[in-house]
Amino acid sequence: FSFGVLAFCALQFFIIPHNNAKREQYQANQNDALTHDITSVMAYKSAYIGDNSNTCNLFWHLPLNRTPMKFQIDSSACALTVNYLDPVWNIGENKVKRDLIYNSVAAMALIDNLKQITYEFSGDTLVFTREQVEEHFGSNLALLLNQQTWQEKVQGKLNEVGFVAGFYKN
Repeated sequence: FSFGVLAFCALQFFIIPHNNAKREQYQANQNDALTHDITSVMAYKSAYIGDNSNTCNLFWHLPLNRTPMKFQIDSSACALTVNYLDPVWNIGENKVKRDLIYNSVAAMALIDNLKQITYEFSGDTLVFTREQVEEHFGSNLALLLNQQTWQEKVQGKLNEVGFVAGFYKN
């Protein structure tokens, strides 16, 4: 009986709270480009942008996923518009700039024919083309999808303030 009570207490007061804290920390990490786990979105790899549910689910699992958003897909132009329903200043300009680069690289690496993403915020519009992303990250974006490579070549660059600022000058 004593062993059962000790096991129950250990489970209720140590193991379960510890596991819940780890799960909450993981979820918080998924909303930041520097800590996002790219393997969590590998299920959304697709050859075509036209799959609406796949594209929406991808962005709901990338950084800025807590910001309400609407999507418009132009299958003929292989383009996507993500309309964020929150102004940039409310989220934080540096975070938005870093996360949009991250989301663009991830989306273009995972969706083979995606050529352009337009991000719209209240009063701000930013456009990312595949050519622009490939210029900074290489011509075969799918090669970046290995977790170690992704951390080095994408997240490592996003950790550099000069790189992020330079990305927006082009």
